[in-house]
Amino acid sequence: MDNYIYPKNPVIRNGRWAKLYLFLLKRNFFLSKIVGKFLGCEISFNCKIPQRLFLAHPNGIVVGAHTELGENVVLNHQVTLGGKNPHFNGKSVEKEYPVLKEGVYVGAGAKILGHIIIGEWAIIGANAVVTKDVPPYATVVGFNKIIPKDIEGEVFRLEDAR
Repeated sequence: MDNYIYPKNPVIRNGRWAKLYLFLLKRNFFLSKIVGKFLGCEISFNCKIPQRLFLAHPNGIVVGAHTELGENVVLNHQVTLGGKNPHFNGKSVEKEYPVLKEGVYVGAGAKILGHIIIGEWAIIGANAVVTKDVPPYATVVGFNKIIPKDIEGEVFRLEDAR
């Protein structure tokens, strides 16, 4: 299987600019900043970039310094993975950024804020704001509306998730 094809949806791939940007992020700080300005992207050089990260539309993506990204994560345009203000709770800055496990799909315009864990293969809907942990295979819409899946993979109704 091609290293640049998403395992669950072969339509999701990195375009030429996304491939170049990810290549430079791993190897050359200065050139990655230039390409990042051109794309409107800001993925911190301190963030560990996995082997298989997908930037479907690399425009306006902001990823904080200590964010942890798993393999096969998809980040659409205008996504923010940021920290909360560390002055309010006294924790260190490293503990203020999200952790995205393997296969997480983040829709366009979604905001994931604070030290939260997004479980494996979870889906974050477009324009969702997430400030709570998300279990594996769940879907998040709106403001922290988490729709979990049961053991057989059936989606609970939103009323059941409350």
